[in-house]
Parts: sequence; C-alpha cells; structure tokens
Amino acid sequence: MYVARKASLKEWISSQQHRVSLTTDIWTANVTKASYMVITVHFVDADWRLRKLILGFKHITDHKSNMISKVLLDCLAEWGIEKLFTITVDNATANSIGLKKFIDEFKLLRHDSLVLGGYYMHMRCCAHIINLIVQDGLTKLGRNITVVRNGVQYVRFSTSRCDTFELKVVWSSTYLMLTRAMKFKLAFQKMEDEDKLYNDYFMELKNGAKQKGPPTYSNWRAIERFVKFLGLFYTATLVVSASTKGCSYKCYGEIVTIEKNLTNMSTSYDKELSKMHVEMREKFSKYWEGIKNINKMLIVASVFDPRQKMQFATMCFEKLYGKDSKDAKDMCTSVLNLMKDMLVEYTYYNKGSSTQSSQSNPSSSTAQDQFIFDSLSSDIAEDVVPEFERMDDAYSDLVSSKGGGEMKDELDIYLKYETETPKTLPGSEWDVLSWWRLNSQKFPILSKIAKDFLAMQVSSVASEEAFNNSGRILSAYRSCLSHYIVEVLICTKQWIKQDMKINDKDCHSNSQILADIELFDNLQRGKF
Repeated sequence: MYVARKASLKEWISSQQHRVSLTTDIWTANVTKASYMVITVHFVDADWRLRKLILGFKHITDHKSNMISKVLLDCLAEWGIEKLFTITVDNATANSIGLKKFIDEFKLLRHDSLVLGGYYMHMRCCAHIINLIVQDGLTKLGRNITVVRNGVQYVRFSTSRCDTFELKVVWSSTYLMLTRAMKFKLAFQKMEDEDKLYNDYFMELKNGAKQKGPPTYSNWRAIERFVKFLGLFYTATLVVSASTKGCSYKCYGEIVTIEKNLTNMSTSYDKELSKMHVEMREKFSKYWEGIKNINKMLIVASVFDPRQKMQFATMCFEKLYGKDSKDAKDMCTSVLNLMKDMLVEYTYYNKGSSTQSSQSNPSSSTAQDQFIFDSLSSDIAEDVVPEFERMDDAYSDLVSSKGGGEMKDELDIYLKYETETPKTLPGSEWDVLSWWRLNSQKFPILSKIAKDFLAMQVSSVASEEAFNNSGRILSAYRSCLSHYIVEVLICTKQWIKQDMKINDKDCHSNSQILADIELFDNLQRGKF
C-alpha cells in the first residue's frame, strides 16, 4: 500500500511540472533516542490550491552538515524532484553549512534547478527567530514571571500542569498564562490579604529554599508592561506558523511591526523596557536587519498580495528609515530589481512551454505563413536588391536593446494597477490564490512566480507537525519498529489525510472513513 501510494503521488507531483518549496527539521525519539529528519514538500497545484506532503521521514546517524545535505539530495532524487524554490529550516549552524553544500550539488542537475543560482533559497524559520528574540526578553523578567507562576500553581494545585510553563522553548504557554493571570490580579491580591493558606504556601521549602512570591504590585506592573509587548510576538507566531494556507505574503508585515515597536521600546520612558530592548534588538538584527541580513524573498512575497503590491513595502521602508531617505529608496530599488531579475529568468525558462502552446494553436498557421514569406523575401533580397531597413525589425531591435520591454511591461502593469480593496465577511479571509488564478491569463509569467512565492514556507512548523505523530507511533510499546517501518507509518498516515484533498473529494462516506482507519491499523501491525 505504501509503495503504491508513493508511486501515484510521485506521478502526480511530476505531472504538476512546478517548482516546489521544502521544509525540513530533525527530531530525536524519547524512547529509542534515534534521530529522524522529516522533509515536507509545498507547492501550488494546477488548480491554484496549496498542497503539502511529507516526502520522507529519514533516519540519520548524526546532525552534521554532510548528513543533512546527503539526506536532502537522496530524498529529492528518490522522488524525481529537480526544481526548487526555497528550503525552510531552523537556525542551527549545521543547517546553514549543509544547505550550502546541497546548493553546490543540486544546481548541477539542470540549468533551471534553482532560482537565481540558489542565492535566496535558504529560508530561516521565522517562528524560531521570534522564539530567540522573546527568550531574551523573558530572561529579564525571570523573577516576576516565577512569582506569578507560583501563584497560579497554588490556585490550580497541579504541578504536572504547571510543568508546561517551565519549557523555555514553549514561550507562548508562558504568555497565555500571564495574560490569564492578569485578569485575576485583584483576586490574587485579595488572597494575599485574606487567605492564610495562600501565604503559608510561599513559606514552604522547595529544594531547601522558600518559594518566590506572592506576586507584589511591582511584579504585576512589570508583567503588565511586557505582556502587551509580548502580544505582538504571539500574533506574529500564529501568522507565520500557518502551513495549510499561504502566509508568506503576510510575514514581512509582522517583521516590520516587531522592528518598529522594538525601536519605540528603545526610547520608552520605562527604564526596564528600554533595557530589554538592547538584547532583543541585537537578536532581531542578526537575522532580520532590513538592509543586510533579511532574506529579500520575504519582502517580495508581500508584493504578490494584490491588496498591497509595492505600496505596502514602500510604506514599511519609509516607517523604518524615514520618508525620502536614501535607505528607503535603496530598499525599493533592490526589491524591484530582484523582481525584474526573476521575471527575466522565468520568462527565459518558460520559452519552451510557450512555444509548444503556440504550435498547438490553430491560429499559428498564420505565423508559419509569415515566417515562410519572410524567409523567401530575405533570399530574394540577398540576390536582387541591397538590404532594406524594416520598421518592425527596427522596433524589435529597440525592444531587445532595452532589456525586454514585454517582460518589464508585465511587472509594470501589475504594479501600476490600483491595489485591490475586496470586501470580506466577518471571520473570513480573502483568498490571494484565487485572485492570481483568475488573473493568470493577464499575467502569464508573473503568475508562475506568484505560485512559487505563495507556496514558500516561512517557518518549519509544517515539518514539526510530523513529530507529534511520531511521538505517538514510537511509544514504549513500539520501540522495536525498524526505521523503514517508522517512515512508512508517518508518511502513509499523512498521505491518507491528504487523499481527500488530492482527489478533490468534498466528503467521505462512513464506509470510506472506516476503511481508512482499518488501513492505518493494518499499517501499524506491519500488514502493508
């Protein structure tokens, strides 16, 4: 079953003939301590719907760059994928080195395997970067958070539940705990005044020392100031972590929102917030400093939202660097130049497909007749009369000398059109992919670029989801499963979930649902 499904999916992906983006991450099983690398593919299909499939759940012997590069190359060769747009990974040094080695090998497969030589292919996980920035801020609030957490722990009286708050990587749980605790600030203060057990709780010894708390007025003030600011990061994490719908065009807006408020934080009259800004800003600039360190693909992606185009990016540059400033103008120029370079490259690579379509068109007979006539005329001209200058030929030469006016026109026309102002129902979201599907004939090349940008992932959350399933599959009772069987179970389960979407089925009957459950049970027993 696994082999058959894999073969059909491989054929289906090949039939799409599109460039794809990847997300990948590494996970170590708690029970077996074996490490696995998951590779997930993302692309927009012929019907302009975003697709996501796990290509492999590969066992790896180490986390070094050579292993990462080799597993990626082998997995893509296994699936016959030869054209990539971006690969999204977390910020480990081994990933950066591994992707450099991967690019050097992969671009040898074919001349169009990577866009612009793979210079922008490496996409750092935005959710991970946000996590790094927030951790620096939470460190400064360590004691304030601890005393509030201890107060919450007393109320809930469940240490196991409060263990979640100790996880440094899951800072969002700390944020949610603090926001909820803030709503009951007066209740905590009343308990301190009237509840003897509450006060005795903080006198108890834990590891030879009294517990910190109860939370005081100054603790609540410090928490209140930072929680409002932390909300920006929480919202940004939710935006960039969406993997079922395209979110690449939203990412730059979240980055600028964070940067602008970090700048405001530095000039705050609040000394504590001003101190937090220094370390948080340093971490931000390391990955997202606008002029040097940010991957400009994140900015270009925002331009492919018809509601924003270059107007939004230009506004962001002016907010950050000042209106009419040199830096703002330079950023606008660099983004436009990047889009023009991509348009030139995509136009060149799509010449073959456009030629084939024109040959299959009945109206192409006129073009063929004209070609024969021109050939005969040129032969006669060489023998009878000197070469004459034709105005249509002169214009073609003029267009060519200016670097391809038609290619620039497609981008210019898109940018010169007024931005879209669609009306949506409350709770619903405007579908950017649908707009590009409807306008793909108007922008034949630009729409192909839009497909790749809208499928680009800005976080590796899509790959991390596989680890939730693997944790259940690799339980203590299944610790003897071979690495191949683990991959079969993980991949097949995800493929079954995607089956309904791939086959364009709106719903499953009860019998179909039961059949899928029975199939997965058989897979877990090794019957496949």
